[in-house]
Amino acid sequence: MKTIVAIASEPFEFKPWIKRNPSVHAFAEGPGPRLAQRSLQTAIDQLGKIDVLLSIGLCGALDPNLQLNDIVSATSVNEWPAEPLPNAKRAKLLSIDRFLANKEEKQNFHRQGYDIVEMEAAPLAKWAAETNTKFHAVKVVSDLAGEEFALDFNAHRDPDGRFKKASIALAGLVHPRDLYRMASRGSAASAKLGEFLSKYEF
Repeated sequence: MKTIVAIASEPFEFKPWIKRNPSVHAFAEGPGPRLAQRSLQTAIDQLGKIDVLLSIGLCGALDPNLQLNDIVSATSVNEWPAEPLPNAKRAKLLSIDRFLANKEEKQNFHRQGYDIVEMEAAPLAKWAAETNTKFHAVKVVSDLAGEEFALDFNAHRDPDGRFKKASIALAGLVHPRDLYRMASRGSAASAKLGEFLSKYEF
């Protein structure tokens, strides 16, 4: 039996899929490459081997043609390869250690050829390439290329990179629309992603 590992930022991102597929080993230490690497190491320590590695979760659109809840499967993550799944939109994925909120920055990265952005996939893609492990990065769009956020989520991270939820909630009193957008979209997006992933036997 294959050992399938899925790594996300937060448990809610993979929960709808894991409910349907309890044989998948899922890990979520938090946002950013450092915590994604920690999740990967935990998986290796617990399981000993990984046959299929997936980076899953929410992403931001850089391509203005992408819409909310679109399922996107990466052909590459930064400079590392990824194997796209059929029946998803294909994309070049940019993985960086910050939440990208500025519309002009999004446009600039899109001009460089990237279609979506997120924070965890880079160390996973790198490890998969170095170990010749099958790797998929499958994301669901939760914010649009043309959207901007006045709330600086990056200012509310702890030393490990986790978002400080209480601090963000207080900042949300000044920027309630930004907080509402982030809080309200995750559940529907994750359900859509779980429904899509449940169609595949990896």
